[in-house]
Amino acid sequence: MGLFSRKQSAPTTPVDMDVARRAGEAVNRGDLDEADRIVNATSDPQAHAFAAFRFIDNADD
Repeated sequence: MGLFSRKQSAPTTPVDMDVARRAGEAVNRGDLDEADRIVNATSDPQAHAFAAFRFIDNADD
């Protein structure tokens, strides 16, 4: 089994990108509790949290 292969899993619900965007914006504001509340209110919190990464700013400090 290669590194990028995965087991066939049960189909998941589609990710609502508006929810992911709101979670990413909350992270950008530093409000991690709000981001948690946003994704945990979905049927698939892990998928929504993963999708939120595309909306999180990468600040070089």
